[in-house]
Amino acid sequence: MSTISSEERLAQKTPEATFLHILQEEFHFAPRVARELLTTAQDVLHGAGNRVTVRPGQIRLIVASLKAPFGPPLAATDKAEVTLTVDAGSEDAVVRQTQGGESLRQGRILRLTAEALEQGGVLTHEDLAKALGVDARTIRRDVQSLKAEGHVVPTRGMVKGVGRGQTHKVQIIALWLDREGYDKIERWVHHSAQAIKRYISLFLRVVTLHRQATAVAEIAFVTGASQRLVQDYLDIYEAALTLPHRRAKLEEELARVGGHTPLAVDEKKGGRRNEPGESVCQHRKTHFCQRPAASAGERVRVVGGPAYLRAVG
Repeated sequence: MSTISSEERLAQKTPEATFLHILQEEFHFAPRVARELLTTAQDVLHGAGNRVTVRPGQIRLIVASLKAPFGPPLAATDKAEVTLTVDAGSEDAVVRQTQGGESLRQGRILRLTAEALEQGGVLTHEDLAKALGVDARTIRRDVQSLKAEGHVVPTRGMVKGVGRGQTHKVQIIALWLDREGYDKIERWVHHSAQAIKRYISLFLRVVTLHRQATAVAEIAFVTGASQRLVQDYLDIYEAALTLPHRRAKLEEELARVGGHTPLAVDEKKGGRRNEPGESVCQHRKTHFCQRPAASAGERVRVVGGPAYLRAVG
């Protein structure tokens, strides 16, 4: 008799599991390569979701704007429409299986509040309760537990006291740069290792593009991240350069993924700055490709390693 759990059966029914099966069985990719391709696809599609459509597991809500002052009734405040990932598929299934339903819900609270913040919105406890299908009392209890663990939970009424760079995504990068193990980070942020590695992958791409003198808006466009998150990642990157142990970790990882580029490009030393009209796109191949919304005939060529390409007209 099979000893597979119900959580494992659910995980096998997700689109991610189907995608991995196709890559391994039909295209004969090794499991590690298949997982890397899945992570890359998630990076692109997760970011594109806000610009294109709502994916399975996501909802759209009208919430208070981040710029709206706290105090006036919600009905009288500016609003923002945000896309929230309530169910992240296999990533959430792993958390439920390894950490339990309460931990999964708390991880979702961190994810949803961060996603809203990145899109210029801020959630109330009632918003979270509606999205997660629980009552507001449960949300208040979970938020208190998260705060006791050291998390900053940017809900309405609290967000004004939340400084930049305090969301769980940024704290994940800080712990990773401090060489903390995935097990510890997983438990603290109530996320799966797959989700954590996806955040780290995005951070490394942001840093690589930044070192290629790419503007924040362009980095946000090609990675699918919000400009706010890109700036948060760049802030922790700049801070890491002042700490020898974090800088060493960063340089090791950039060299490992093939995205290492000098800290600054000096034309006098033979370096090359962006030409007018050039932009950067991320791609896994070393051949020419089309960037989303590229102009007719636009191509890309490799710059700064096989994982990163610069678009040229």
